[in-house]
Amino acid sequence: MKIKIKLQREQVLRVEQYKSTFLKPTGLVARQGKSIYISPDMHKRISRIVFILGDGKISLSDYLHNVLKHHFENFSDEIKIISVDKQEPII
Repeated sequence: MKIKIKLQREQVLRVEQYKSTFLKPTGLVARQGKSIYISPDMHKRISRIVFILGDGKISLSDYLHNVLKHHFENFSDEIKIISVDKQEPII
């Protein structure tokens, strides 16, 4: 029983972490950014996440910005290592 409660608490913490990391406004004005192209399936999925989970407080641009920011923060060392192998620094 204690294991189940611990797992439930961990899940709640992960949900809160997800919300605070990805479902927040960035202040980015989409028209000041650049256009990108994604598959219709990805667009549909992201749109649903933003619409349903974002409570009308974030845009697709906000969500994508937060996802990419998180990705670069967590994988910058790996990106640097790979870029050194290519002899072209990226970050």
